Amino acid sequence: MRGSWVLGWIGALACLSGGVSRLSAEDTAAAPSASYEAEKAKALANPYPNDFGPTLIDASKYPAEIQATYKTLLTVKCARCHQASRPLNSQFLEPYGTKAEKAAKLVEWKQKNPEIFKDRAVWQPEANIWERYVKRMMAKPGCNIQPAEGRKIWQFLTYDSEQRKTGANAAGWEKQRRQLLADFKAKHPARYNELFETR
Repeated sequence: MRGSWVLGWIGALACLSGGVSRLSAEDTAAAPSASYEAEKAKALANPYPNDFGPTLIDASKYPAEIQATYKTLLTVKCARCHQASRPLNSQFLEPYGTKAEKAAKLVEWKQKNPEIFKDRAVWQPEANIWERYVKRMMAKPGCNIQPAEGRKIWQFLTYDSEQRKTGANAAGWEKQRRQLLADFKAKHPARYNELFETR
């Protein structure tokens, strides 16, 4: 897992460095701020049901390192371009652990929680979905998240999604997510159709 993560970051950084090399010296100073504002405007113009859910969670029972990532990275650096509610209320579900542990958990979930594989608008379980998401966010212009920070954010999102969306918490998560979807469809029918009915 670590090797693929590093290679992914190299690719993302290469993409970013290629873009920076085309800027003049005057542009370089203004570019991060302008890029950040453009990405934030784009995020606001293209809402998701997730955006209208809670912006905070109770992470007090999480391991100390996971709590620290939530407090100092997810709710600070990620929130530069979009609210923390976007990842926190996402349907994305990636098992926490090594590659082998992820594979084993997916098998276990299919046996013990088959409902989480029936509606991808509520649960979208995949082995590396949060990893791909974080790398994509880091490749956006103006992103100031470093590779080590990105890895921590990825680990937080996998841990948190497993804790809050499976097992004893699965029913509560389903109720919350379905309410978000229903409210979003009522308020933003065209965007709902784009996201969930035209794929």
